[in-house]
Amino acid sequence: MSYMSLIYKNPYGSVFTISDAPNPKCNYQLVIDSMGIFMSKKDIYSLLNIVRSYFQPCYCENCQGKLPDKLYLPDTNSELCLMVDPLLLADFEELLVGATFHIEMQETLKNHEIDS
Repeated sequence: MSYMSLIYKNPYGSVFTISDAPNPKCNYQLVIDSMGIFMSKKDIYSLLNIVRSYFQPCYCENCQGKLPDKLYLPDTNSELCLMVDPLLLADFEELLVGATFHIEMQETLKNHEIDS
C-alpha cells in the first residue's frame, strides 16, 4: 500500500514523498494549488535549475530577450509546462530548495543508518 508523507511546504505549495509509488522513478509529488505532479529527484533538481535561470533571458529568434511566461520541464515521457508569475518565483524556488534539502538530509541519515 502506498502512502504520502509531507517533506516540505510553504505558502506556494508542498512536496510529498510517496512510498511504493506506481512508478518507482517518480517517488515525489509536487503540489501547487490543487494540482499534483509526480516527479523524480532528478526532475525536482531540473525544475529548480530552470526556476533559478528564469531571469537570464534567452536571445534566440523566438524569445528575443523577453522573459518567458512559461517554464518547460522536459521529461522522458512527457513535457511539463507551467505558467509562471515572476512575483511568485521566489516562493517557488524556496519550495524546491526546501524539498531538496530534506531529500538530501533523509538520504544522508539513511546512508549512515541514523533514524530520523
